[in-house]
Amino acid sequence: MAAAFGVWEIKFPSSRAVYDEDDEEDEEHSSEDDLRSLHFHRAPHLDQKPSPTECPLLVLAIGEVATTFVEAHFLSAGSEIVACITSKKTNEVDFEKLCSTYKSADTCCLHRLTTSQDDSVLCQCRTTVPQEKAFHWTEKLFENFKPSKVVILTSAPACEYHTNTPGNLKPDFVKVLKTDSWQEKISHRECSFWKLLTSSVESQHQFCQIHSMAAALFVCFTESSHVDSQSVEAFHFLLKHPPLRSLHQASSEQVTKVLKSLRSGKLLEMNMYM
Repeated sequence: MAAAFGVWEIKFPSSRAVYDEDDEEDEEHSSEDDLRSLHFHRAPHLDQKPSPTECPLLVLAIGEVATTFVEAHFLSAGSEIVACITSKKTNEVDFEKLCSTYKSADTCCLHRLTTSQDDSVLCQCRTTVPQEKAFHWTEKLFENFKPSKVVILTSAPACEYHTNTPGNLKPDFVKVLKTDSWQEKISHRECSFWKLLTSSVESQHQFCQIHSMAAALFVCFTESSHVDSQSVEAFHFLLKHPPLRSLHQASSEQVTKVLKSLRSGKLLEMNMYM
């Protein structure tokens, strides 16, 4: 189980010179500390809130496809950033400035919907957490939030999914991996079960399994190397089923606006390279 977290390694005795050994080990430990260094910051108006904060649902959106889906169908209706996890080193934290760059790989932001009284939390992480940080990122998250249920959304290239019947697959399809504590029914017609994943994202799922938390990991396998509305909307069926069905959803106009901006951004990117 430990190997799957991607952070442990076995070291064997070395024949290198003794006088170099201590210095090199110090450098190695310093490098590992830098890689694992993560900081959790609450919004200033919530700084006195007890930790960990209990919430009915924690949605982890990892990667551009998942974060765009969450932004279009939930956050665009109204939300506030309640916390962030960052690898940036800073002595004086300007929370607003820190969160204004959350689209970078350095910072993940956690939101609460302002359109409802639900205390569920939605986390946007635009890029996949590096393998060497995955376990520590997960620990930092669950040190500060204690959800009743966890939904993890992410994506991967379709070429990474292996099957004996590739002709039966849709252009963009979703697979699910759930913990033993997950009780919600998931339709096989819309999302079949899956048992293999080689990604740092699995660290969050395994953490939930070890700690007997109800969690489900949904992976959208996409054919396109670019984020488009088709891959984003592959998660759409989840809006009709619990637990996401209970969240306040954005209007069709708000969803369309986000997806249009996605297409505009894609066209702009294409024109830059023409």
